[in-house]
Amino acid sequence: MAENREGPRLHSLPYLPHFPLSNWQLLVSAILLLLGYAGGELSRRLGLPRVLGYVLVGAALGDPGLGVIKEGVRNDLHLFIDVGLGMLLYELGQRLDLDWMRRERWLWVTAIAEMVLTWLFVFLVLTLMHHTRLESSLLAAVVISSSPVVVMYMVRDLGADGQVTSRVVTLTALNSMAAFVISATLLSWVHYSYEGGVPTVLFHSIYLLIGSFALGLVVFALYHGLARWFGKADAPQLVLAISMVLLGVGLADALKLSVLCTLLTVGVLAKNANPRRFIRHIEFGVTAELFCVILFVSAGAAWHFTWDGPTLLTAGALIGARYLGKAIPIYGLAAFTPLGVSRAGLVALGLTPLSGFTALLVLDTTNQYHVFAPHLLDVFLSSLVILEIAGPILLQIALLHARETTPET
Repeated sequence: MAENREGPRLHSLPYLPHFPLSNWQLLVSAILLLLGYAGGELSRRLGLPRVLGYVLVGAALGDPGLGVIKEGVRNDLHLFIDVGLGMLLYELGQRLDLDWMRRERWLWVTAIAEMVLTWLFVFLVLTLMHHTRLESSLLAAVVISSSPVVVMYMVRDLGADGQVTSRVVTLTALNSMAAFVISATLLSWVHYSYEGGVPTVLFHSIYLLIGSFALGLVVFALYHGLARWFGKADAPQLVLAISMVLLGVGLADALKLSVLCTLLTVGVLAKNANPRRFIRHIEFGVTAELFCVILFVSAGAAWHFTWDGPTLLTAGALIGARYLGKAIPIYGLAAFTPLGVSRAGLVALGLTPLSGFTALLVLDTTNQYHVFAPHLLDVFLSSLVILEIAGPILLQIALLHARETTPET
């Protein structure tokens, strides 16, 4: 028999990697983290917000650019995105001081006025442009919300603290929760008009609203009990806080409740229903940065922007109506607050970022019920892109001009 002189075949060498590579999600995460952080650092050195660099890197690699970060990739990174999201929402909740909010009575008047006028102005603009009342009312409710994620990230990144910062953070938290409540109620009526009766509408609203806040209360109760047992040392407090964030995000997703309301509730209760301070004030710092970079890169990768004239005209009108709805009551009621008119203008600028939660709500509603006409969906998504670029810049200007940032920024 002739001797087999062939060398060993590749498939007989089990120690070599097989293609496609396994655990590629970790490789993608590492690459996105490096590129995203490099973009954020370049943005910072140019005097722009880090978050702008993150989203622009995402846009370059995602759907608007090279198409490397496709929807499947973003779905695989869902855990990293949820962790970053949960951390920022929890930190935002920790900054809401209910005692201070009770003393600042005009803050509540301002918050209600800016929500009502924002909804009214956007609703009127859209209906004047011949969109239906249903889609106009729902989209107007959605854009009430400023972005809690962008606001909290930049406040932490700039080390901002003071009267302007506190009002921006508080108004953002309040209008985000209000946007969720109003949108959930309107979505119930959408569900009714397409599929269900009145009992379905009521149950859907009650489940979303009460369920989200109830879940936050349950997570906080567990958190408080474990914190009492774990003690107040740094390491166990940090591990416990991250665990509760993961638990809150995971349960909210599984139960189809609001991650925003759940985590804000946990943070607010940790700040205000914790008299013996078993739960320490936690800022995740560098730990959160890793997840937040991927969060914002993924957000930029999902951008959708339409360049045609009518879409941009309507988007500009929507953005202008939204800004006026927030600015008019903030300026008008400034005399009743310690701010004064000039600093009140900084608060109005600080509320410019538009919440990315709104994109998910609008897209889910469109996919399920086709409520929004394609043109109006393009208008909304284009407005979101514009405000994800302009919003962080205007927020940074507001915080720097308020002189409430740390000296190194």
